[in-house]
Amino acid sequence: MSKILDQLKKSKLIAECPNCQREFQLAKAILFDGSKPLPAKAEDKKNEMLEGLDELKQEIKDREDKLKNSLINTPKRAERGAISSNLGTLMQNFLPYNKDFNKNMPMADSRFLSQQLDVIVFDGASNNDVKHITFMDAKTGDAKMEHNQKQISDVVANGKVRSELF
Repeated sequence: MSKILDQLKKSKLIAECPNCQREFQLAKAILFDGSKPLPAKAEDKKNEMLEGLDELKQEIKDREDKLKNSLINTPKRAERGAISSNLGTLMQNFLPYNKDFNKNMPMADSRFLSQQLDVIVFDGASNNDVKHITFMDAKTGDAKMEHNQKQISDVVANGKVRSELF
């Protein structure tokens, strides 16, 4: 092993750091036999890295503690709003399967979108007789349309909708 290390120290070989991908000459690196005690410079580097790891662990613990405290002190109103919003998002997924929805809009004609608007209904598509298209958004409680949803509603109401073939 020592012969190989000596040859590498005298070589003009270039290596690449696996962490930063920078190239360096092997002759300038601290090369050592891993089955023996580390050279002083390598031991120093190891200790430096371990200290950095301890600091990083403490920083993570501090952030976790801060996050736990902020979650514990979250106002009830914000908590209810988050629950309501998540419930609304969950309910959107089930909207086309709701019995009341299916009375007015056949599920076979409906396509779930999820973003911007929740559902687009091609009334009559399942019978090859499309009469009209409905863009639908589901809201629960006091939820209001978001700005971009209101814009979509206005564009549809103003007849600024078109069909294109790509």
